[in-house]
Amino acid sequence: MQLARTQLGQWLFVFILFSIGFVHANTESILFQVPHNFPLSDVRDRFVSSSDVDTVPFISLLGETMAQVTVKVNTTNAQLGSATYIELKDLQRDETYQIKVCWSAIHPVSIDDLQTIIIPRSTEFQGTTSDHARIVVAFQMMSDSYPSENAMVPIQVSLITTKLGIPVDIYPILVVIVLLIAGLVVTRAPHVLNDLLLKF
Repeated sequence: MQLARTQLGQWLFVFILFSIGFVHANTESILFQVPHNFPLSDVRDRFVSSSDVDTVPFISLLGETMAQVTVKVNTTNAQLGSATYIELKDLQRDETYQIKVCWSAIHPVSIDDLQTIIIPRSTEFQGTTSDHARIVVAFQMMSDSYPSENAMVPIQVSLITTKLGIPVDIYPILVVIVLLIAGLVVTRAPHVLNDLLLKF
């Protein structure tokens, strides 16, 4: 009886764990590798340059393995097919990053054409110029229904470092799954061994 309760509790925990993953179903993501010859800018140069104008939203990974920003996109812009741009700062050459775009299920929209764009130095982009090359993520919000005009839909954009091909935000979930499987093996091992011994 005690064993049955333990197994029920373990399977319930697994079900809750996977259910949490399905709650965030409104997600689009891509992997992006910074080119090996991408000209990185020094952090100190960013503040010296007079032509840098931070009117484009940005995500910085300075000293972090993951960061995010929430932008509000107008549904009218979605109907007009306007793109949303976010600059990615403090990346490393030859590193691979996951770019993840999430939004709430209460908003009848979808994300399309998620991509990265490299803007050469001294090139005007969205009314801004920079002395350094820039990496920008771009996407379009598409209306799946008839949202009210001029409604502001919050879109969360995350930039996540990958290690061994796995985004670092998944590592805690993998650790929990491994511990759960190890716990199942340890709790079942004596019974399996006892059953095998009884057969001989």
